[in-house]
Amino acid sequence: MNWEQLFKAQAELDNHIIEEKGLQGQDLLDKKILALQVELGELANEWRGFKFWKVAPKPNVEEEVKCTYCDGTGDLNHDAIQEDAENDRKKHEYIDCDECDCSGVSGVRNPLLEEYVDCLHFILSIGNDLEVQKVIEIDITDIRTTVDINGGILSGFKILYGLSSLDWLDEYDWLELAEYFNGLGAMLGFTEEQIEEAYFSKNKINHERQENAY
Repeated sequence: MNWEQLFKAQAELDNHIIEEKGLQGQDLLDKKILALQVELGELANEWRGFKFWKVAPKPNVEEEVKCTYCDGTGDLNHDAIQEDAENDRKKHEYIDCDECDCSGVSGVRNPLLEEYVDCLHFILSIGNDLEVQKVIEIDITDIRTTVDINGGILSGFKILYGLSSLDWLDEYDWLELAEYFNGLGAMLGFTEEQIEEAYFSKNKINHERQENAY
């Protein structure tokens, strides 16, 4: 992955958030670490592999997106249905929603991948706070894309929680965290191209949220 580009994009988003929320001069590292742990939990929730009480739990990798133009009804005039009923109108004027071809579905999303890149946002943000590129003096593109995690995905989550729970997280701990996170992504079946595309898509949404008082 193009880590330099990812770090730059994350720094721009972080600066946008700091400016919008008036957080200048505040040390946000501990909050970012906690946020990462929360996002790891949400990622695990979409993976579902730990849910032993369910029958053959499968990762949540496909979910329909409701069309916002017709509110998932396929009818652009759906707001008038209740009014038509209250006024005893015999016929409701149905207006086709061309945006979703009247299906009520505008597309599909991958919740597992979305949660993975939410984690990536905070990993990059923490790395920027620790100035890992300057301190370690490494070529960030050399971060390994796969790591042998004995015990599989469940062990991967445990390792990531452990690394992010260190009392004094430094740049070397961060590098190990990034390596294991990449390894987890590979085990979840994501390609680098999928991760980058999903990251920049969510990054754009996060900028828009700041503009809309999120």
